[in-house]
Amino acid sequence: MKVTIRDIARLSDVSVTTVSQIVNNKGHRFSKRTKDKVLKVIEENNYTPNYFASNIIKNKSCMIGVIMPTMNDPFTYSIVRKMRPILGKSNYHILISESFGEEEMELELLEKYHQLAVEAILIFTSHKLPQDLFKKSVYRGTPVIFIDNGLNKSYFGDIFLSEYQSIYDSVSYLIKKGHQKIGLIKDRGETFSFTDRKQAYLDALSDNKLIVDSTLIKEVTLSIEAGYQATTEILKEKEVTAILCCDDNIPIGCYQSIYDSGKVVNRDIEIIGFDGIEFLKQMRPKIKTMHTPFEEFAEILSQKIIRAIEYPKEPQDTQHLEMSFKIND
Repeated sequence: MKVTIRDIARLSDVSVTTVSQIVNNKGHRFSKRTKDKVLKVIEENNYTPNYFASNIIKNKSCMIGVIMPTMNDPFTYSIVRKMRPILGKSNYHILISESFGEEEMELELLEKYHQLAVEAILIFTSHKLPQDLFKKSVYRGTPVIFIDNGLNKSYFGDIFLSEYQSIYDSVSYLIKKGHQKIGLIKDRGETFSFTDRKQAYLDALSDNKLIVDSTLIKEVTLSIEAGYQATTEILKEKEVTAILCCDDNIPIGCYQSIYDSGKVVNRDIEIIGFDGIEFLKQMRPKIKTMHTPFEEFAEILSQKIIRAIEYPKEPQDTQHLEMSFKIND
């Protein structure tokens, strides 16, 4: 049976308030004898304060609720993973829930996090959520930070990546190397919507006087399996010599499909990925990829969240981050 704070107070012959203040390092007015007695009883009974109960009393949960489509998405996972130690320095902890890209689930999780009294909510979404639910990006008293390519009106500012220019530069790079038939594998828009990426691909081909072949464009779910299937279909076009993948799950499947076809990556078919996740660095031959500045993104996002908690009535600026193109080291 779990020992409660009332049990500790009874065994120490002091009040519950006295135990609470000593546990929370606020028992300065009590004698050393009283504090030692209470701490000894706590140790003997392996007492651990009820985290949620104590924080409800203090009206501060120190919890940040995160809503993401899936834990398998390399972009969101990479950012949230790097946020943990940053927020931890300010004594904040992260709760993660998957919405599977469903708007109804996102709305349910917003309410669930409200019930859990989190201090802020971070949501990765491709949906324009009902605006009447939010007043200056606050949901029922809880600040909400959106990562959605500016889809929802954000009082706390957006964070944009140079996605269009990055894709445009990648395609231009391939064309300069002599590639004329370049495949594109992009999202289907179910969990994210990256319209700039497809447009950049089309513009780069057009500006270089190349004909757009719709059979080389595949819109899929962002998964390894989908990348494999899409690549297999693209490889039926024998003139294809390069494939641009608008995600870092897709290149893994792309890589596997090329291998199974008997071709060699970077010799017969060149691949370019997007995001620059750690796993791709282990692959040989190396895959060229756009690199998202995950550390900077996580730092800026963490500071936005903390500022939104501390100053929920103050608007924040939108920020733009540059991506870089390189071969994985």
